[in-house]
Amino acid sequence: MTLKTKLPSFVAVPSEIIDEHLGKASGLYIKVILYILRTNKIDPPVIAAVLSVPVSDVEEAIRYWTSSGILPAQEVERQLESGKKQQAQAAQPPRTGSAQSPETVDSSHFKVSADREEVRFLLTTAEQILGRPLSSTEQKGFVFFLEEYDLPADVIVMAVEFCCMHDRGNYRYISKLLAGWYEQGINTHPLAEEYIRTQTERLTHEAEVMEAFGIKNRGLTTANRKYIMQWYQDYGFNIEIIRMAYERAVDQIGQASFPYIGKILQNWHKMGFKTPEDILRGDVKKNTGGGGKSSSGTGSPSYDVEAFARQGFDLPDLD
Repeated sequence: MTLKTKLPSFVAVPSEIIDEHLGKASGLYIKVILYILRTNKIDPPVIAAVLSVPVSDVEEAIRYWTSSGILPAQEVERQLESGKKQQAQAAQPPRTGSAQSPETVDSSHFKVSADREEVRFLLTTAEQILGRPLSSTEQKGFVFFLEEYDLPADVIVMAVEFCCMHDRGNYRYISKLLAGWYEQGINTHPLAEEYIRTQTERLTHEAEVMEAFGIKNRGLTTANRKYIMQWYQDYGFNIEIIRMAYERAVDQIGQASFPYIGKILQNWHKMGFKTPEDILRGDVKKNTGGGGKSSSGTGSPSYDVEAFARQGFDLPDLD
């Protein structure tokens, strides 16, 4: 018996991407353009779901490739406009018979639905998770997602659990998440589980950085989140190394600048540093010959301040 080996498929990548953008485009930008080249589709919500990143970050990457001339502006505009129309249509209740919105669904239809075992399980479990009785609007809303959007009861329950876990146990937020899952095709237990895993990981990383950087009175910007994702996912660093970069940035420029910290971490990544010990050994090598360590005990600067300024980066307040 002869085994047939499936040959890999290939994607043509414009030379300009490698020649001019490989060194300066972020890892996410590269992932986005590769996905677009592979599928020949520009659909930010879908790409965001595949890469487990915010839609705004995908849109930012698309703008980058459009402004650089890699993606034709007219085609990008056409596909984005088409996608907006499809999303608007998806946001409308599916026209199956006399389907209505969750708030206006006929009460007699709801009474019939409530007799189903799956509906009883959904409503009872949701009440247990929320720790309170469901209002009639919430009851009809959950049944709507079950019957009209065809989301399984266990998937809806997972959405309720995820929202409550992050102190967002109000129906408005839960319904928004469920509508997003419907649009992204997250309609099975494994897909919902993967979404929750990646989002929980992202939120955990962001919380670690906020605590390490002393960020208390504001949220993170989209740019901040992009840096954090790069530090953890692309570079593979943990919070201990990120905190070391933060401390050096404060020592060297007196501010916790995300771009400056990102340059320090990028430098360490290029040098192959993977642990705090690697970084300290690098300091010793750098200081051999009388350099000595800084007063903070963290070694010599990991990224030259003047070189940083020459590249056109501002040194902003904590952003």
